[in-house]
Amino acid sequence: MEPVTIIKERRIPTSGNVYVEIGQHAKPDTLIAKGTVPSQEIYELRLHQSLNVNPEDVRNHIIKYVGDTVTKDEVVAIARSFFGRHTRVARSPINGIIEVFSGSAGRMIIRGHPVPVEVYAHIPGKVTEIFPDEGAVIEVEGYRLRGLFGVGGETHGSLTLAVESGDTPLTSSDIKPDHQNKIILGGSVVTLDALREAVKQGVKGIIVGGVDQKDLTYFLGYEIGLGVTGLENVDITLILIEGFGVNPISREIFNFLERCSDDLVCIDGTTQIRSRTQRPEIIIPI
Repeated sequence: MEPVTIIKERRIPTSGNVYVEIGQHAKPDTLIAKGTVPSQEIYELRLHQSLNVNPEDVRNHIIKYVGDTVTKDEVVAIARSFFGRHTRVARSPINGIIEVFSGSAGRMIIRGHPVPVEVYAHIPGKVTEIFPDEGAVIEVEGYRLRGLFGVGGETHGSLTLAVESGDTPLTSSDIKPDHQNKIILGGSVVTLDALREAVKQGVKGIIVGGVDQKDLTYFLGYEIGLGVTGLENVDITLILIEGFGVNPISREIFNFLERCSDDLVCIDGTTQIRSRTQRPEIIIPI
């Protein structure tokens, strides 16, 4: 396997601040750019119903206005009747900001707080280009391998062998406490118990030949559908070199990865399932 020049564009999906300069050497955990995007959490309150008043009368009862910050369950409008004996209130369902108030309709729209977004280098390398307010390009020489399927996003760590050959299953007994923060190389298949033990021991990632699809479903808590993987909340990245089921890793690939033991590896399990236009990758900088 020959080394190649690996070029990564690292951008945020909005305008923000860039924290690196051209010529700077970045580490995988170097912050490249940071910003905020509008929250997708939006709620409409029909205040006239909550207060039991006519829509056009709601404006006389609101105590929070457009642009005000509110917390979950905070009162945004209040109506009293029968000389204060009966009180009706409307509360915010989320932490957020009042974005719209319609006096004629008696409605209020509350949007969640802006969501911070940030991007890190992911790979070590030289900053060769800056995208103003968005990010940068990182370039490094190294090896790049593609898997067939993965879950979990970007992570990095030193590579360590957990089995002796590419046709050996990776079981829970192979996962050790000293695998914490490591990327471990398995063989033909990873078991459900091994996946759970790896999370327990703080393993960052697993590279393996295959996994039983039912085991992956049990591990995730749901069945993978058509779309893009990579955002699973499982605290580990899993890359399948060959696919689902028991699939030994080829001797050539296993031997190459074995020679890279203790080296830094940067992995990303993101997979475009339907079109296969994006496959999980393993990057070994040199």
